[in-house]
Amino acid sequence: MGHYNKIHFTDKRGRDIVLRAATSADAEQVLAYNRSIFQEAPYLLTTLEEFTITAEDERRWIEDIQQDPDSLILIAIYEGEVAGFLDFQRGHRRRIAHTGSFSINIRRDLRGGGLGTRMLQELITWATARPELEKIWLQVFATNQPAISLYESQGFVQDSLMEKQIKLENGEYVDLVGMGLLLPPKTGEENKG
Repeated sequence: MGHYNKIHFTDKRGRDIVLRAATSADAEQVLAYNRSIFQEAPYLLTTLEEFTITAEDERRWIEDIQQDPDSLILIAIYEGEVAGFLDFQRGHRRRIAHTGSFSINIRRDLRGGGLGTRMLQELITWATARPELEKIWLQVFATNQPAISLYESQGFVQDSLMEKQIKLENGEYVDLVGMGLLLPPKTGEENKG
C-alpha cells in the first residue's frame, strides 16, 4: 500500500475523525462496517446476500493491498469505529496502469458533514503524488445525485454512461455513470509529447 500519513480532522458538525490506512488488524472491524453498509446503502452493486467475505478473506485482501505501493485502503475512524471506507486500486494491465479506480462509502449518520469530501481530497492528493498515475475514476449510480455532486465538486467529469446497467430487485433499471479526474501533470512530464 502506498504510504499514507494518519490525519485528524473535525467535520462540519464538530465530530473528531481520524483518517488512516487500513491494516490487517482492522479486518474484522472493516468487515463489520462493510456488512452494515450493504444493509443501508441502496447505491451499491453488491447486495448483503452476495457479500460472503470472511474475516480471513478481508485480512488477506488488506494484506495484498498493503503490498501494492499504488493501491490504498483509507478508513475513517469515529468514536473508535470504522465510519468511512475508501479503496483505490491501480490498473493492473499495462495499457491502463496509468489509471486507477476507487470506491467510497460513508456511514449514514456521518454523511453530510464533509467526511466524504475530505476522504476524496486525501485520495486526490495521494494519487497526485504517485508519478505513474494520470487518472482516477469510479462508477456511480446515475440516481445517486449527492455522490455525483461530490465528485463534480472535486473536478471529476462524467465520461461514460452505461444505460440500464443495473437491474434492481423490483425490476427497475438504473444507468451507471463513469466519472474520471485527470491528475495534474507530474514534474518533467509537461514537455512530453
